[in-house]
Amino acid sequence: MMNNRPNDPYWRPVPGSECLIADLGDENPTAQRLAQMGILPGTRLRVVRLAPLGDTLEVEAGQGELLALRQEELDALACEYLVLPLSQVEKWGPGSYRVKVLSGGHSFRARMEGNGLVAGRVLKVERPGQWPLAVNPEGSSRSLSLGRGEAKKVLVEWVGG
Repeated sequence: MMNNRPNDPYWRPVPGSECLIADLGDENPTAQRLAQMGILPGTRLRVVRLAPLGDTLEVEAGQGELLALRQEELDALACEYLVLPLSQVEKWGPGSYRVKVLSGGHSFRARMEGNGLVAGRVLKVERPGQWPLAVNPEGSSRSLSLGRGEAKKVLVEWVGG
């Protein structure tokens, strides 16, 4: 496994993003500290929230332990991202994605649900990274167009090609 985060140097995970630690690294002091706390390869991390300036993240590890990590500490871990915003799935490429969370406000969620985007629904994405993003909800005959801001609020996991 390898760190499969998007190649954008300004990329930051958003609340709801999840990754699986593949390797802690050898010389990383953060890795040593995490290992002492029992957070080892195979642990799933979920971003709970971001600090106001974005450098520090609150993450939930494994069985509910909450940690504060700096962005560079998270970057130093070899993480395989499992859940990302739909706006950041270019790395995974075209294929099918399952909606995990709609993270916008009430009116955003109501509009998305009215268009067939609900948690658990599988979406087909033909050209990730081309805006507006065209998605086809499974079981629906119509395609939806999402802007970057909307796609950022739809967290998905890769299902397959």
